[in-house]
Amino acid sequence: MPPADEDSLRHLRLAGVVRLGLGGGRGPTDAYVFDPHRLALPAWACALGESAPPALLVTLDRHLDVVVPERPADMPDRSAGLRALDEHARWHLNVRNYDHILAAMEANLVGDALLIARTRPRGSFAGDTYVDTRGRPHRLISVTTVDRAAEAYRNPGPTDAVRDVIEAASSVLLDVDLDCFTSLSDADPTTVLPWPKAIIREFLLPPDSEPFWDAVLAKAVALTFAREPHHCGGLLPSGELFRDAAEVLFRELLRVEPP
Repeated sequence: MPPADEDSLRHLRLAGVVRLGLGGGRGPTDAYVFDPHRLALPAWACALGESAPPALLVTLDRHLDVVVPERPADMPDRSAGLRALDEHARWHLNVRNYDHILAAMEANLVGDALLIARTRPRGSFAGDTYVDTRGRPHRLISVTTVDRAAEAYRNPGPTDAVRDVIEAASSVLLDVDLDCFTSLSDADPTTVLPWPKAIIREFLLPPDSEPFWDAVLAKAVALTFAREPHHCGGLLPSGELFRDAAEVLFRELLRVEPP
């Protein structure tokens, strides 16, 4: 067997990022799994390469990770290469993992973003258009559930832009944070409650969501999956949650065997 070329092995340079082949299902052919969500940024760079246009980001999360980076102008452009982007994500983005989306816009990896998330961290960008330091506008479409995104895609109202950003995109990066499938306890806000598999399925695959998912997956070039165990109850509870979420996400949505 001939040796693989360097481009096909670029992901092996990303410490802590596991690349999975997803052939045979629907949607993306590659998935990248890691713990800190900010490592999505170099994974997106790896998935898109150096010449593909910026992608639409469709992200499912408990939090709206749209805090502006501390020094957005210092974010390397994607032309600086994978190593520079990876180093910046690890050493310069916030360890709370909430500024990588706008950083990816600064790097010209992400164009618009469809944000399916329920809570807004302190300091989050509040507008519906983020203009990066190079003057490029990026639409930020925020909905709280897949059900609402699917409804806005099927029957868009005057202010709904879900269908618009999907149809305008040349490609999609599908991104999932495992803590999307958790809630904070009403009795103790410091306690994280992982969702059972039935609730994960109800959230990801609500009735009449197929047209939305068909449109997203038809353009999806990669899935990124952040495990973030410290947001999911710790190592053991997050491992069990990852197993349940992977069953629904991979087997039922993407129609491939889970990792």
